[in-house]
Amino acid sequence: MVESKHRESSRDYAYRLIREMIINMELVPGSKVSETELAERLGISRTPVREALIDLARNKIVTIQPQKGTFISLIDPLLVEEARFLRLTIEKEVVALLCEEQYQADLNLLDECIALQEFYLTQKNYAKFLELDNQLHQLFFQLTDKNNIYQLMKGLNIHFDRARTFIFKHKPSMKTIEEHKEILSAIRRQDKERAKQCIEQHLHQYILDKEQFEKEYSYYFNKSEG
Repeated sequence: MVESKHRESSRDYAYRLIREMIINMELVPGSKVSETELAERLGISRTPVREALIDLARNKIVTIQPQKGTFISLIDPLLVEEARFLRLTIEKEVVALLCEEQYQADLNLLDECIALQEFYLTQKNYAKFLELDNQLHQLFFQLTDKNNIYQLMKGLNIHFDRARTFIFKHKPSMKTIEEHKEILSAIRRQDKERAKQCIEQHLHQYILDKEQFEKEYSYYFNKSEG
């Protein structure tokens, strides 16, 4: 069982872990979830689990159907694209800001994160790799004092995170590492335009892969719109 963070409420703990289970596809799209089973799994009471599920329903990643139960929402391509668009729009400006001289001394933190990603990817520990992938992108925001923006994005970003995690687990590739290195290289050279181009190419990869996966795993995708 994962320990709670310092000063983390039971509700926040439940939200964080259930969110991770959804992103990592431990709770698969369309599946019914039980408050009792989740509470037992997390070692907490049902109340914070219920509250966390309500919060996740607001993010549209969980669907609560009266008299029927609580279900993990299918992957919605429209929400995934909306999340990708938001992330791309903001993250391009963040990496451009990171190119400025005042942030150059902290870039070793990005080096360390990428090195760990490479290690875990070669070990085929995809869960740890994906965790570090998220850490790297969050570091962009933390180093530029924009972490509150990153936190605000998380509600919508869960849709993009789940979709790209699903694709990566079925199609792992060193290309992600190479793209991270290219982004860091541009930042280190203080080349703002190139850094923005690299982020755009990096976040565009999902678009290149998604059509194949929507066809192959159509039962996980919501096709009611678009």
